[in-house]
Amino acid sequence: MKKRANRPLIAILSILVIPVIVYGVFELNSLTVDERELEKIYERQLESVLFSINQSVQDKVSDITTMMDRDLGVVSDSEWMDELSTYNFFWALYLKDANSPGEQLYTLGSHMDDGLEVVADSIYSENVAVFSRLLRYKEAGDFMKIEKSDSPFFNNGKELDFFFFVLGSGESAKYGIYFFDAVLMIEQYLVPKFQEIAREDFILTCRRISDGYLVYSTSDQAPNSIQSEPIDLLPKYEIGITRAGGTVEEAVNKRKSQSLLALGLLMLVMIMGIYLVFRNIQQEMKLAQKKADFVSNVSHEIRTPLALINMFAETLLMDRVRTEEKKKEYYGIITKEVSRLTNMINRILSFSKIEASKRTYDKRQLDLNEVVKDVFNTYSYHLENNGFQYDLNCHIERLLINADSEAMTEVLVNLIDNAMKYSLEEKQVTIKTGLKGQKAFVAVTDHGMGIPKNQLNKLFEKFYRVPNGDVHDTKGSGLGLTIVKHIMDAHEGTVEVHSVPDKGSTFKLIFPLYKEEDV
Repeated sequence: MKKRANRPLIAILSILVIPVIVYGVFELNSLTVDERELEKIYERQLESVLFSINQSVQDKVSDITTMMDRDLGVVSDSEWMDELSTYNFFWALYLKDANSPGEQLYTLGSHMDDGLEVVADSIYSENVAVFSRLLRYKEAGDFMKIEKSDSPFFNNGKELDFFFFVLGSGESAKYGIYFFDAVLMIEQYLVPKFQEIAREDFILTCRRISDGYLVYSTSDQAPNSIQSEPIDLLPKYEIGITRAGGTVEEAVNKRKSQSLLALGLLMLVMIMGIYLVFRNIQQEMKLAQKKADFVSNVSHEIRTPLALINMFAETLLMDRVRTEEKKKEYYGIITKEVSRLTNMINRILSFSKIEASKRTYDKRQLDLNEVVKDVFNTYSYHLENNGFQYDLNCHIERLLINADSEAMTEVLVNLIDNAMKYSLEEKQVTIKTGLKGQKAFVAVTDHGMGIPKNQLNKLFEKFYRVPNGDVHDTKGSGLGLTIVKHIMDAHEGTVEVHSVPDKGSTFKLIFPLYKEEDV
């Protein structure tokens, strides 16, 4: 039966959990795909930035060579020199006639000296093949190609860079070597470009490859990891780039961690929701089962006394009882069963009012001893008829409490009734009143079957009945202790339970003593 009862729960749990698992797997897969795409996007961004900087260098060099090609033979040497000197990175210009390479044409520049001319001649001699190739490009399509050089070169203690090019064409073609200070060129033309590109998204650096000298950085803090590439026309220098918030890999990992955390929290919330739904369903099913047991038990308890009342009433009505003693016995049985039905109905009505929050109490000053004695005197006949020995021990002083008399009677009757129902062998009930600190108490003790320790915290749940031994052979509604707990809470009292299986139980009701301000 229990396995069958759990099948709907397992089915519901499966219906709720499987979509969560599928969703989690789907999100993780989507997250992985997204991160790969993000990495590609970042890589393309970095490539785009590097391309933009290289293009800036290319454009500046093209501007210089185009200007020289345009003004060659048009302006005077001094005017040409003034125009070249507008660039603070310009160092010197070396030109040779392409058709008469043995003759030097120009050596311009404020830094040009005999030593530089000798070195320039040597460089020219070593790169005749390069100049010949550049001349073919120029004559084939009037295309001025720039040839970079990464050879180390120093003049007056200054490391210089240079590139090769060809000016003019035909008879007027000239071979050229342009000497310049690359550091000054980077500071004058690339720094603004760095700042424009970097903004707050990237960190850009420029270093000399040979010794790691930092020419410029858009950030005061050196990044831990950086992607670097040489500048096309400045091969001795490299551009470094990284994201301001860290490397691409760090950014991707950070976003992935955040996404995983969000997904984990979402999954946790969903799992908690499933757990709460599962628990609520389980509780509702238990409550439904308890209600079904309650209806079954109450129906049985109502049918039994009604059947007895009907049987003995018909017997008396048909005048089949010959002796007065037998009639008296039958009348006693009818009275007992009517009282039993009355108590059961009163208990159900009381519980119904409690559930509807309509139960009210007429609290006033009462002597707990007097209430207990009244209940005891009324119930003693019932105890005797059921073969119980009973004892009453009242405190010698008055125990004044602020309570509803009918509610107190109902509580005590419920406890005495339970003591009788669950004492199947040793039939003995003891009722005791007394003081516990500044509070009054009444205790009902039996020597019945007792209650297991693991069931004590469930005793006051509605419809709950201890599931062990012969407890289900003893019929009941499972409402008595629920009503007791509610009444005690309404009187600001507490219930203490001490029980040992097969030894008996003690239910102690503790009340605050009466105070004038309670009125």
